Amino acid sequence: MATFRSWVQDINECHLCGKSSIEFCNSCQLNLCVNCVSKHVDKFQSLSHDIVPFKNRKIHWVFPECKFHQGQRCEVHCQDCQTPICIKCCIGAHKHHDASEIVEVVELKQQEIRKDIEEIETKLIPEYKKINTYLQGRLTKVTEELTNTEQEKERLRTTWHQEVDDIFDQVGIAIQAMKKSCLENVTAYQTKIKNLIEEMTQAIQENKQFLKTTKPLDVFNYKSNLNEYRNIIKVSVKYPSLKANIVEGKELSIEMGETKALLAHTSLSNSAVDVLCTSQKYLLTMARVIADIPTEHKPLRRMVCVGENEAWIIGSNKTISRVDIHGCVKETVVTNCRLWPDDISVTNQGELIYSDCNKRTVNIIRTGQCKIEILITTPWDWIPSRMHCTRSGDTLVSMFNGQKKKIIRYHGKKKMQVIEKDEHEKPIFEDGNFVLYLSENNNGNVCASDMNAGVLVAIDMEGRVRFRYDGTPVRKRDQFSPRNIVTDSLSQIIVTDYNNSCLHILDQNGQFLKCLECHGLNKINALSLDKDGRLWAGLFESGKIKVIQYLN
Repeated sequence: MATFRSWVQDINECHLCGKSSIEFCNSCQLNLCVNCVSKHVDKFQSLSHDIVPFKNRKIHWVFPECKFHQGQRCEVHCQDCQTPICIKCCIGAHKHHDASEIVEVVELKQQEIRKDIEEIETKLIPEYKKINTYLQGRLTKVTEELTNTEQEKERLRTTWHQEVDDIFDQVGIAIQAMKKSCLENVTAYQTKIKNLIEEMTQAIQENKQFLKTTKPLDVFNYKSNLNEYRNIIKVSVKYPSLKANIVEGKELSIEMGETKALLAHTSLSNSAVDVLCTSQKYLLTMARVIADIPTEHKPLRRMVCVGENEAWIIGSNKTISRVDIHGCVKETVVTNCRLWPDDISVTNQGELIYSDCNKRTVNIIRTGQCKIEILITTPWDWIPSRMHCTRSGDTLVSMFNGQKKKIIRYHGKKKMQVIEKDEHEKPIFEDGNFVLYLSENNNGNVCASDMNAGVLVAIDMEGRVRFRYDGTPVRKRDQFSPRNIVTDSLSQIIVTDYNNSCLHILDQNGQFLKCLECHGLNKINALSLDKDGRLWAGLFESGKIKVIQYLN
């Protein structure tokens, strides 16, 4: 009996009615009073019951009743079917299956629970407590420094001419916004850490109950949250300083973060203040789907967001549709493609472009005009596929020629760069019949998904390979299948994993940050970011679009 924990205490209350019990069912491990003995036996007539005086009780596992064989208890676990079975099942439906004693399986699971408890108690909670202490100190420091900054701002105000009071008013607004943002962010971090500590403490108590139970099914249902707790948040709190320079009779200047003001003695009419306060952004612990948009495009092939609440989409016809977040079609464009456009994108001027593989062209639809113009014609025998319009106004076009692939950067109609071979003159992309999806990050790196190689590859502005990411950190059942790519305001790279119906998030250096697995993300084939930084994920088979909030 050393393998079972003693859970019976001196107070022997009836498990059915709560009254004092004098009997005990050894078969079902239940305390029973005189009145409840018959009730218990009548309720489970198919099972045998060993009713004894409470002092003669014997503590052992309570095996579940077999669903298929009346009067039989499941003392064996079928490894093939992952379900408890009885002796009759072993010589019946599960005759040739791999099976183990149910007690052995439970004991292995309890070992896992003990390890989880030990790591949470000895490692994770102390780490989180250190972070909480750090945050408390930063709260005090930030408040003190920003208060000093406000006082310094008031001292400088008296030095400047009365005509520039409006500049300081704007600076004051910026400080208040920064103060509020910094304090809110630190408080939010601290609240999150405290909640995680409480959550882990509660998890320990719950896990300890799993070690006490005599019901194997309760242990089977245990799911570990250890991986989530191990992802300890690293916090860095920064705040801007106030800088000023006074050259009497010539120039006055003041600087606060991104806010700058300059007053020249010769001209006051052009003085201006550009106030910018960018609050910290970080990945949400749990991304959430905030909209589920149905469309008529089945399958849904490609998508690109426009503004805050709309996106252009294409399916398996010649039409490009603009839909809003409610699923309403706002505009349609009928292309002259033989089947459907291979890809769509939007220039930094807001003009829609699409690729036509049959005519080897990238076409543009000018704003306010119905006329379709040819923007780019690809080299002979090279067929255009996926595209991306950069912030600088360039157009990246991936193309293929048989099994060969490359990316060409265009500025207008002019070819600016060919991405095909690395600095050692070796092909960057693996030969094969899969096209390259692509995007450009804030640092100028071109990110492309090479599905033949099963990797995401980043190439810098000089054509050198920065890194390759093969999806290994996520360790899914199916092979990593990278397709659409977007990069956000934090220079994070987000790539769809079509086979595993999830999204991988990397930093700009290719380091894995998070895997997004929102409910219902089946076969993600299209991906885009709206103006508010929300992800729009298009599902290939259903034609639905999921709008996902993944940043704070």
